[in-house]
Amino acid sequence: MIHVAVASVVVGVDSSPESDEALTWALEEGRLRNLPVRVVNVWHPTDDPQEIERLMELQSVVQLRAGLVDEVASSVRAVVEQAQATDVAVTSEVLYGHPVRELIRTADTDSLLVVGSRGRGSLTGSILGSVSQGCAQYANGHVVVVRGRRPDPAAGRVLVGVDGSSTSVQALRFADQEARARGAALQVVHAWTLPYLGFAGRSGSLPQDAIDEFAARAGETLRDSMRRGSIDATRPDVEMWLVEGLPNLSLLQAAGNADLLVVGSRGYGGWKGLLMGSVSAQCVTQAPCPVAVVRGGDDNPTNAP
Repeated sequence: MIHVAVASVVVGVDSSPESDEALTWALEEGRLRNLPVRVVNVWHPTDDPQEIERLMELQSVVQLRAGLVDEVASSVRAVVEQAQATDVAVTSEVLYGHPVRELIRTADTDSLLVVGSRGRGSLTGSILGSVSQGCAQYANGHVVVVRGRRPDPAAGRVLVGVDGSSTSVQALRFADQEARARGAALQVVHAWTLPYLGFAGRSGSLPQDAIDEFAARAGETLRDSMRRGSIDATRPDVEMWLVEGLPNLSLLQAAGNADLLVVGSRGYGGWKGLLMGSVSAQCVTQAPCPVAVVRGGDDNPTNAP
């Protein structure tokens, strides 16, 4: 079982604007939670003509590696100075290999792995959109995919979806930690739908008392999740939202100006064999804000690239 506690932050960079956003987010996370930040650049052979030309100009792979180390170090220094995050302990390294595999190997189960939504996709830029999805799918610990523009700091809210599963309860606890660190409101959403009854439609000919029963069960799922997550629902910074609608659409619509959207890697809606459910997968690719995919329960990622 993977616990919520995070001991360090690992961030993948490739000098793209998206990875710069990921680096900024990771440094801020390190500052807010007093965690060390490890900056990782992964490179591998390419068929990109510009990169091949660059390789031909170099005398050795060792020279290339040294150049990349300097490039990453310079990028880190610039962002740290710009963000005035000099109190964050930062280290950096350059690795060779498949980006998903190397990033996952570098990030332990107690590390928070941070990646941009997409990247350059070249020799020095290997954090592609497919890589961010691969990390969210196969990482051993929690993953944050940084996407969308930075919200107005005054927005101050962390949004989390729950469905009663153990993984979503872990996500709730993680979201609470993030909200507390930011001094932000915690908004807990449980989306529910009426059963689909064929040609009769979503609710069909269900009597009103049956519809009320479904709504009551949904409310109990939300309250039970709060209890299991040890969240005091009476806190002034906590909001509980019971929404009738599909979970993925409800979360995406509610995430408009959120600082962070938190989802469990897999809930009750997915097959047990899936490493990442359809809701978390859609949030990672479509949300207008950074998305944290939290592992927990019986998650045990295997078969990483």
